[in-house]
Amino acid sequence: MNVGRIHRMLRLITLLQSGADLNAEELAQELGVSRRTLFRDLKILAEAGIPYEHEPGRGYIIVPSFFLPPVNLKVTEALGLMLMAKGTAAYTNQPLSAAAAEAVRKLIATLPEPIRRVCHQMSSRVTMRAPVSPRANGSDCYPQIQQAIDEQRALRMKYDSIFDGGAITTTLHPYHLHFDVRSWYVIGHSSKHSQVRTFKLGRIKQVELLKRRFTPDKQFSIDNYLGKAWRLIPEGKVHRVELEFTPKMARNVAEVRWHPTQEHRLLDDGRCIVTFQVDGLEEIHWWVLGYGDQVKVIKPKKLRDMIVQRYRNALALNDQ
Repeated sequence: MNVGRIHRMLRLITLLQSGADLNAEELAQELGVSRRTLFRDLKILAEAGIPYEHEPGRGYIIVPSFFLPPVNLKVTEALGLMLMAKGTAAYTNQPLSAAAAEAVRKLIATLPEPIRRVCHQMSSRVTMRAPVSPRANGSDCYPQIQQAIDEQRALRMKYDSIFDGGAITTTLHPYHLHFDVRSWYVIGHSSKHSQVRTFKLGRIKQVELLKRRFTPDKQFSIDNYLGKAWRLIPEGKVHRVELEFTPKMARNVAEVRWHPTQEHRLLDDGRCIVTFQVDGLEEIHWWVLGYGDQVKVIKPKKLRDMIVQRYRNALALNDQ
């Protein structure tokens, strides 16, 4: 498509949005083209997903609900959206991230030029980085899972399960889609496990949307399901975890809200005592390991034993 035709298409969109009630002859005259060319351009609009309609007695118009009305945003609100778009850019391989970034760009495009200019200048001085999973991200299966949840339909799924030690096949009644840190997860009742389980979309190898429908568990809620889990996997027993961090790490740990149950106190010598009420120890023990020799496990003994065993395994692996 040449530049002249692009300009003509933009002019056509403007005319259709204007409410001028132009028929085919009038549109063709405004654009300086034949009726045949006009209808060819209208077809291109339809193929591009821009819906138009012809109203008898009025003419051609773009469906009013297609474009957003002008949005009146403050500079701080616009800047916040632009920074969100920057953060979303790190997740371009994740479901909905590209659509979210495009939506922000469209909103920003409706702002007056002076506000856009100021926001672009300010956002150029802000950088956001986020961890991104390099493996499969679930983009292919996300639409089917979303449809299954909306229509309350079962899924047949092949899954690469770390917990089960390999590939499994299960029928899933999906209840909820959940994004955590860098990945999407689907939570639902699994026929193989006869209970509600969490599955990472990036590990789904194949999914089939079945005709069979299911009745959702009315008692299920994402907050109750996750409960006091450190992140995603509740294990059925709540532990009081007490950790002592060295002065080097104390303030770094205290400045972040790692878990809803977190409590901490800074000691006079610079150390920090942090406590959590956590359902399960498997997830939190990996977090504790990340602080190496800067943290001491005070309670529970089971967690301390897990950490010690990991260090012994690491020593044996590297002391060769």
